[in-house]
Amino acid sequence: MYMIKKTPLIIICIISLLSFSSVHSYSEEHALKGSSVQTFEEFSSFYSNSILRSNFNVAISRDMVKDSIGETHYTLAPLKAKGDFSSFPDYAFSYLNTLTVDAINASQRSVDIAIYSITLREMPAAIIAARDRGVKVRMLLDQFHVYPKKSTQIKKLIEAGIEIRTLRGTRDYGVMHNKIGIFDNEMVTTGSYNWTFSATFYNHENMLVTRRPKHIKGYAAYWNWMWAHANTLEQGPQDPFPVGHFGAPPQDEKPVMKFNGLEIPAYIFSPGSGSEERLAEMIGAAKKTVDAVTFTFSSRILADAVIDAKNRGVKVRFMTDRDMGKSSWAAERIYKNGVEIKWRKGRTEKGAMHNKYVILDGKILQTGSFNWSINGNVNSFENMIFINDSFIIKAYQSKFDSFYLDATEPSPEDFQEDEYKAMDGMD
Repeated sequence: MYMIKKTPLIIICIISLLSFSSVHSYSEEHALKGSSVQTFEEFSSFYSNSILRSNFNVAISRDMVKDSIGETHYTLAPLKAKGDFSSFPDYAFSYLNTLTVDAINASQRSVDIAIYSITLREMPAAIIAARDRGVKVRMLLDQFHVYPKKSTQIKKLIEAGIEIRTLRGTRDYGVMHNKIGIFDNEMVTTGSYNWTFSATFYNHENMLVTRRPKHIKGYAAYWNWMWAHANTLEQGPQDPFPVGHFGAPPQDEKPVMKFNGLEIPAYIFSPGSGSEERLAEMIGAAKKTVDAVTFTFSSRILADAVIDAKNRGVKVRFMTDRDMGKSSWAAERIYKNGVEIKWRKGRTEKGAMHNKYVILDGKILQTGSFNWSINGNVNSFENMIFINDSFIIKAYQSKFDSFYLDATEPSPEDFQEDEYKAMDGMD
């Protein structure tokens, strides 16, 4: 744990959370049209001073917010009407808790959630309220966040009678790592964001929002595929499965996107889809630029893909979390092979660079839950979504550029020994 001064920490966090450029991150014209003021009371309504004090080591006061942002208040889009998802943003980098609650509150028929970790209370509260007004709610949770110990919020969901199943991946290391929401089968959210305090206030995260029928159909099929393999609470935890136990998840059989002659699917799901190899093939098709960020990095296949891209003249910029990067043999491998690499922390020293996305030639964006890891490819339930929308890609590119500008270049002595360095050639 890093020792940091109290007041600067909270001011930095408030500035980050209230930054206009990241408020649901869609166009200023769209954001301001019919928008409402985000006051300090609204910002802190779910978090008592005792909670904030224990996490930030200081109580947030109105004066601290005023000192940080002056008299200016930043804006959020108004709460969405029931059954109407048309005004939701296409992506977001902050206020992901608010966006998630809005999506649950807007749903009239069904809410299907697959989420790795839950500690925030407003999402479970919205889930229970949705069920109580007649919405069909189903939740897929990572087994290891239910057994042997549950968070307070998961206990509340169980006690409320929400329909929940649990799922683990293969071997000892596989998890259900997705962060997916499907709302009325009309809108899907995915990305890096877990329903946790750290993800909301400390980390750098992203959420992609899609209403495209192809995405909705694919993600609904994948969600139902996972649901069929999951255990009810009455069945209890699952024992470890061998690799390949689940077979192949749903696939995009008719890709419509093209990238330098390569067909790009709308989605790739793990396990069982060869996610590493397929993403490496896309990196191999890049001709100009590869900008990539990942939280964990242990994939030899993807490490070699970015090294190859650099060697054929593609401008490669790679970014990872500082602490995870220091202990990553794969990060050290690309560094020693001349790939431009930087790392950084999250919004605060307690936070992480938790994003996982890639931008290829400024034309294709991939995001989702998938880290550049062997575990994410072989053992865990993960998703990658692909977009060629120039407006969305421009926003992610701008965010990447901003992060990269403030990130730090490693030195050879920064890399630490870890148990995986001996696995350099593992398949």
